[in-house]
Amino acid sequence: MTLRAIISYSALLLSFTTLKAQVTDAGPDTSLCVSYYTMQGSPLPAGATGFWALVSGCGTIMNAGSPTTDLNSLCIGTNVFVWYVDDNGAITTDQVAITVFDATIQTASAGVDIQIAIPNTMAMLSANPYAYPCSCQWTIVQGAGVIADPTDPNTYASDLTVGSNIFAWTCDNGACGITSDTMTVEVLDPTGLASWSNSGPVVSFEPFSRSIKVSARGPVKDLRVMDLNGRIIGNNAIEQGLYLATFMIGDRNYWQRIVVTR
Repeated sequence: MTLRAIISYSALLLSFTTLKAQVTDAGPDTSLCVSYYTMQGSPLPAGATGFWALVSGCGTIMNAGSPTTDLNSLCIGTNVFVWYVDDNGAITTDQVAITVFDATIQTASAGVDIQIAIPNTMAMLSANPYAYPCSCQWTIVQGAGVIADPTDPNTYASDLTVGSNIFAWTCDNGACGITSDTMTVEVLDPTGLASWSNSGPVVSFEPFSRSIKVSARGPVKDLRVMDLNGRIIGNNAIEQGLYLATFMIGDRNYWQRIVVTR
């Protein structure tokens, strides 16, 4: 056999061996809400052998030599397996990642609503904690603000605007689903109880101490602020509108019409 014939024969043999070796496929990466799975490895060529092995994570391989073996006792998180195939000396491998999400994890809870008053424009957001592979994030639904760390369940929102600032805490639990909950930070503008006229004692409302004050020289008794339906007002969430204040200074009883202004 000539040298050229030997080279041609060797190239043909190499080409035949390359064509014969099948590319191994461990199947698609998968997300689950259960701790068991059936593998989807590529079939074994005639005469070939193969076996599954655990690379990281955990899980029980029921039949390591089967490309479609069942897995049990998978851990929450990412579990990586490798499919080895020996096709008459041509060894190929492929890996698959199986991510298991926790079906018992708490659904998203954004916490309780909050009220603050100017000049404070910062509030702490407190949602339920979470763990990998679940992921959660704060977003602004209404209003404005700057969220210090959108992925931290206990973070601060600053630069809030007067009115209702609504925040959503959304948790993506993969194959187990997505849940979301909202909470509101109500920013109150200090409410001034402005006198209907410039005469008489001056009535004012202090939202931080939640007290109604009258500027007068003598002691004030029996101070009440009422709406036009006669309901007594005593907190810092007074709406804009017309109100009546009644109080006594000494032996004299005062009735004063006041306007709530922002």
